[in-house]
Amino acid sequence: MEPLAKYRLFQSAELECAREMVAQKYCAHRLDFVAPQSRLDAVHNHVALPGLSFNYMRYGGAVHINPGELEKFYLIQIPLAGGAHITNGKMEVESTVEFASILNPDLKTDMVWHADCEMLLVQIDALHLRKQAELMLGRSLNAPIRFDPKLRMRAKQLGPWRQQLRSIFADLDAGDAPHGLSELLLQLLEAAPSNIQCFFDAAPVHLAPAQIKRAMAYIKSEYRSDISLQDVAHAAGASLRALQYGFKETYGVTPMQMVRLERLRRAHYMLQGAHGDQTVTQIASDLGFSHLGRFSQDYREAFGETPQQTLNFAKQQLT
Repeated sequence: MEPLAKYRLFQSAELECAREMVAQKYCAHRLDFVAPQSRLDAVHNHVALPGLSFNYMRYGGAVHINPGELEKFYLIQIPLAGGAHITNGKMEVESTVEFASILNPDLKTDMVWHADCEMLLVQIDALHLRKQAELMLGRSLNAPIRFDPKLRMRAKQLGPWRQQLRSIFADLDAGDAPHGLSELLLQLLEAAPSNIQCFFDAAPVHLAPAQIKRAMAYIKSEYRSDISLQDVAHAAGASLRALQYGFKETYGVTPMQMVRLERLRRAHYMLQGAHGDQTVTQIASDLGFSHLGRFSQDYREAFGETPQQTLNFAKQQLT
């Protein structure tokens, strides 16, 4: 099944319909067939969230796309199949499953998507990204953030970002609210080559033990809530970047991974102490896990058994 299939925005064999529908979510642009009498099977699946959107797109035919300057947003394009020839400013990218692209909003863009091209796209509001970068770096940014348009997907430094992106798409496909949106942007800013890379030369200030302790106390008390990375950083009295580094050094996980782990630990505790008619679904729902399949998978990875196995064993002790 294609990604985000339950969030179908449109499917059309008409070029003008595809152009108008895509323009509503991105920007005005030219869309033409590369060759006369070409076929089209355009599909756009779309999920809009604060500051960014997640998308799956294909055209089902070779098309020429000319949006000019995107102006208000960055667009990350990740081929799942096929490829595209992309120009952003003076830089050209032969985009394949090996090489994604990042379109900078202040540079003119011109693209040819090949007939077999299928893409995941992450659209990021430019102002939102700049604010996240300023929070992360603790300094104002008066010039545009400009990325190298060519993004090597297997680059080691992109590993955490790729993992977080997969997790977000999995959450959306499962019908869950995605976690770690701020982490996704911070990981991109730190790992993707850009004109702000010079600010990452020095490691951030180390968190004091008391700050780590305050962050963990907040996570343990608010694990049922919809906690954001900014919430944990505020509780710790730390910058976002220092918080990320501090948790990685201390626990080997990010703050938002720790939030999820805390919820899983609570589930393990409650399942081991279950009684009466309590069910896995009831306990998972009470802890904020909205998708039982995803919860069961994460639980098994954490504890080596399914939630139902834990529950069955606990109830056997009562008989």
